[in-house]
Amino acid sequence: MVIILNMNNLKYIKKALIIVTTITALSLIMTCSEESGHGPYGSDGIPPEKVIINEVVNTPGGAVIFFTPPTDEDLLYIKASFEDENQLSREVIVSAVIDSLSIVGFAQEGTYPVDVVAVDRGENESEPVVVNISPLEAPIHAILNSMVSAQDFGGINIAYENPTRAEVSLNMSTLDDDGNLVFRESFYTSQASSSYSFRGYDAEPTVFVIYVEDKWGNQTTTRSFEETPLEDMFMDKAYWSIESMPGDESFSEYGFSANQIWDGYWSNQWNCGHTNFLPLPHQLTLDLGQTAKLNRFKLYQRGGSELYKHGNPKIFEIYGRANLEGLPIYDPGQPGGGWIYMGTFESFKPSGLPPGSNTQEDYEFQDNGEDFVFDFDARQHDIRYIRLVNVESWNNQMVTVIGELSFWGTLIN
Repeated sequence: MVIILNMNNLKYIKKALIIVTTITALSLIMTCSEESGHGPYGSDGIPPEKVIINEVVNTPGGAVIFFTPPTDEDLLYIKASFEDENQLSREVIVSAVIDSLSIVGFAQEGTYPVDVVAVDRGENESEPVVVNISPLEAPIHAILNSMVSAQDFGGINIAYENPTRAEVSLNMSTLDDDGNLVFRESFYTSQASSSYSFRGYDAEPTVFVIYVEDKWGNQTTTRSFEETPLEDMFMDKAYWSIESMPGDESFSEYGFSANQIWDGYWSNQWNCGHTNFLPLPHQLTLDLGQTAKLNRFKLYQRGGSELYKHGNPKIFEIYGRANLEGLPIYDPGQPGGGWIYMGTFESFKPSGLPPGSNTQEDYEFQDNGEDFVFDFDARQHDIRYIRLVNVESWNNQMVTVIGELSFWGTLIN
């Protein structure tokens, strides 16, 4: 048989030969790679030597294991494996350049074995070294035992100690008329020494039942506290309005409106009262539309990405009056002139982080509203008009923003 080749046929044959050659070369490379038996880059395929345990320091709810890692060049990390008191398997992994493992999350004291191994880049593990840990009393129990209750406006105040700054929740229930336990509220905290007021209850003897839970789900037993909440009426915002006074700033700038300060919405950066950018202090005068002896108030920050920065008040003053008759001529150097001084207040940030960095605890704290209580003298006056003077904003911004304000007290008329 005679095959006649023309130039077009030769062109196609050359292309076919190039494709076949390329495929063959790739196949050889893949075959060589598969047959070479090499593991991950940098691994010698040999398990590391054992970890040397130097010391075990037992801590509340856990322990710290200090060790010397093996000297294998391909060492990657050190791993501790153990079961907690609920027989749940857990692991803690640290880099090979760290000399300790922190074991946490135990609710009960006891002795627990921990397997410590070294792992290399090829996931080869050394022989385990078994070390026993004996966690001390877990923080949740010490927190519960430290609690002290006090009668408070509309509820109960619980003071507590948390020296290890454990991340916990205080969970509160009350007893209904039939003696059944009814869950009411959780408060999350990592503060070393603080207090929290559970509010919203009538002025009658009430049994408050509280337990503490940590982030691993460990729970304490309960403690019961009986207190009679002080009368604490919410000031209805349907009567509120702006009372424009000399020296006041407009809180209806940049598309925002002053009435957003009492519209019942907060934690959103687009819902607030907002001033122009001007040197501080800035002042705002509110007519509550009702006269009361005020117990306390809450200031909710402008939330979202603006929390604890921008124009959210950090240090501010509150003044009050029953009426506006007989006020002296306004003096910018004395914005409280002729008014009843009710206190200077400073906003608190649970995490203590600089502006622009917030934790979940920071967001939850502000979403609940920052609670401020007037001192005894301030609570004796009949108040209808409120003057708020913002002295310093978070991040030292020359602007003031307020997400929401709320007041409570005893209504006079």
